[in-house]
Amino acid sequence: MPKTRTSFQKGTAKGKPKGALNKTTKQARELLQTILYGQMDNIAAAFESLKEEPAKYLDACSKLFTYVLPKRTDVTSDDEAIGGPLFIFQDASGKTIDTEE
Repeated sequence: MPKTRTSFQKGTAKGKPKGALNKTTKQARELLQTILYGQMDNIAAAFESLKEEPAKYLDACSKLFTYVLPKRTDVTSDDEAIGGPLFIFQDASGKTIDTEE
C-alpha cells in the first residue's frame, strides 16, 4: 500500500494516551470501588475477628500490603542483600516483637 498524506507519521499519533483507561475499564473500576467502600464495616469486622489468630491476621495484612506498599528492590551496584526488617511489629503494650528469628 503506497504512503499517502494520511499515513502515520512519527510523532503525530492521535491515539489514546499511554495509561489512559477505556470507558468500560473506568466504569468497572468505579463499580468495584463503590462495592468495596460499601463493605468497609464488614472488612473491618473480619480483620478484628482475625486478630484472635495472629498468624492468619499477619498473613491477611501482608497480602493487602502488596497493594499499597511498593516492593523493596536491591539498589546497590554490587548485588548485596538488603538488610534490616521490612516491618516492625508491636504488641498491645507497645513492646517491639522480634521478627528476625
